[in-house]
Formats: sequence, C-alpha cells, structure tokens
Amino acid sequence: MRKTDARIRYTQSVLKQALLSFLKEKPIYKITVKEVCERAGLNRATFYAHYSDCFALLESIEEDLLEAFQQSLKLVDSFDVTALIEAIYTMIERQQEACRVLIFQNVCPNVLRRMISLARGESIAYWKQHLRHVTESELEMLYIHLSNGLMHVVVDGYEKYSREEVVRFVNRIVRCSLSQFQ
Repeated sequence: MRKTDARIRYTQSVLKQALLSFLKEKPIYKITVKEVCERAGLNRATFYAHYSDCFALLESIEEDLLEAFQQSLKLVDSFDVTALIEAIYTMIERQQEACRVLIFQNVCPNVLRRMISLARGESIAYWKQHLRHVTESELEMLYIHLSNGLMHVVVDGYEKYSREEVVRFVNRIVRCSLSQFQ
C-alpha cells in the first residue's frame, strides 16, 4: 500500500474511535464535528476531507461492521451454524468497541436489523434446496424466528455465557427447528 493509504486509514480510524467514545456519553445528534476533531486531535478540514458530518462518520462505522458480518455469511452452507457463530464472535472481537457501542448498547438498533436482512436471501435459498415441502411463507417465518432470536442470543449472551455454550445452544435450536420441516 502507498504511504497515503496508511495515513487515510489512520485518520479515519482516529475519527471513528473519537465518535465511538462520544456515543458512550450522548446521542449522535448532540455530537459536533468540533468535538470529534478535538478528541481525535485533528482539524475540521481533515474531518471534512473524509466525511460530510458526524452522521456520515457513523454510517461509515456501521458499514465496516456490516462488511465484516458479510464476510461471516460465507460460512452459511449447512444446518450446522457453528462456523457462522464462530465467525460472528470473531467479528465482534475484531470490532469490539464498535459492537459494544452500536449493538450491545443499542445505540444503532438498525445495525442488527441490517445484519439480519443481509443473511435472509442466502439462508432462505439454502433452506429451500433442503426443505422441499416448506412454503415460501413458512421459510420467511422460520427465517424471522431463527435470525432474530439467535442473533439476540449471541448479543445478549456475549459476556454472560461462554462462546462454546452459545455455539452449542444455537446449533441445537437451528437443527431442531429445521428438522421439523424436513
């Protein structure tokens, strides 16, 4: 990579960290560009070279999370969701501060909804191949039930239960639920 690419990544990272630290204290609409710049140790011109406002910066953080989640979806290819849950845990560990603020503290409830939406098409397409006697409506309802419930088990149980407990539980629920339709 070129030197400028590293500087850009660093600048964006510092701005994101500054915004995340403010989001622990107050809602996005009360955070100013000036405050973010002061906390990041950067000037406003640098901020505006990358983002139009704090909402655009927040959207960039959300997009980073969604991109990381999208990578974990490549592991959805069976009724065994161990690899998927492991990948979600890895994503959380790599993007820990963003996950804590945006998802665990529910600062951006839309992020979870978007994650669930990202997985919908591939999951339903996979199930359709293996659950031949299930209607479209049943597949949709099954997806809504499993995706929302299991995502919340991971989020709400992240520090409450061991990773292994969550993986075992989620896998068991998915297998039991899907076996009802085989």
